[in-house]
Amino acid sequence: MASGQGIGTHRAAGISKTVFVITIVVLGAISGVAGYYFGSGFKSGSSVISITGAGSTFAYPIFSAIAGNFSKFYPNIQVNYQSVGSGAGIADFQARTVDFGATDAPLSTSQWTNITNTIGTPLHIPATIGSEAIAYNVPGITTGLKLNVTITAEIFQGNITKWNDPAIQDLNPTLSLPSNTIQVVHRSDGSGTTFIFTSWLARSSVWKQGASKSASVFPIGTGAPGNEGVATLIQTTQYAIGYVELNYALSASPPMTYAAVLNHDLNYVLPSLATTAYAVSNSTAALPPGNGDWSNVNMLNATGPQTYPIASFVYILVYQELSHIPNLNLATAEALVSFLYFTVINGQLLASGLSYVPLPQSVLTLDIATLSSVTFNSHALPP
Repeated sequence: MASGQGIGTHRAAGISKTVFVITIVVLGAISGVAGYYFGSGFKSGSSVISITGAGSTFAYPIFSAIAGNFSKFYPNIQVNYQSVGSGAGIADFQARTVDFGATDAPLSTSQWTNITNTIGTPLHIPATIGSEAIAYNVPGITTGLKLNVTITAEIFQGNITKWNDPAIQDLNPTLSLPSNTIQVVHRSDGSGTTFIFTSWLARSSVWKQGASKSASVFPIGTGAPGNEGVATLIQTTQYAIGYVELNYALSASPPMTYAAVLNHDLNYVLPSLATTAYAVSNSTAALPPGNGDWSNVNMLNATGPQTYPIASFVYILVYQELSHIPNLNLATAEALVSFLYFTVINGQLLASGLSYVPLPQSVLTLDIATLSSVTFNSHALPP
């Protein structure tokens, strides 16, 4: 990656996606206070301060863990996050009904330009890195079914409708695939996870729908809200196939089965922490400054023999000038900035245990530079 900057090197099915107060959600596997950031900008006091955010379900597991650890340092800051999907997160951010948004898909050029011209400069802050698994529920077929982008595109476009279609069978000659109809599952809400997946599908000439966050991009299939909804529907529907963030596939009960996907170097690779990390280290995507246009940034189909091809940042969206948010005061602005520093620094210590890739130093450096530019009523906010 160049730039600007470059990238160097059990969650059960059916998880609730309702609004949650994540200061009291501390993952059982994380017993200590992780990290090394002890901010001086926010002065802890006795009154409770509420920070609100909305967006990505892709990043829910790590955001909840980060906020749980953050609350140990700042017990009087309550972080309320709505796991509603990237599309809704962007809409809420633009409507200024939340203090920050979270999205797996960067703002489009038109969104970025419109927000900049009508409200103020939006900042992209890469917060974590994850991958998407192509999960399926086919009796007798374990993890490792081989799929490539063209066959996957044909499935999700409705051109391939049976599990024993010759195109799938030819990739998996040792498997006895059933003749049952493939049940396609996709997101029903505006979704950055859908944007990542369809951006990957669009690398095949077979896929005619383009890249989109919208559920309408799929001509067939059944929709479900959030990564958790898709995971649940796949788990409860025989012969289903869909796409979910890797943590949801690994932590479902029972664990989900998922595909080995053909990568840039023509190897079939399973998603994992290690193979997603290769996507990060081998990506050549250029990173703009935090106040720039990130619409062309992706880590899809990076080179490398063991690189998994469907990986992405998750971004926190925040206004460079926080006074653009109605009714936000200085204390809340300072609390928000402290939470954001904690997320990009301490949060990386929690990433690997939840199957996310920690931010490389080059991205962390970019994030810190971006956060240092945040102001309230034109006054800098200390870390």
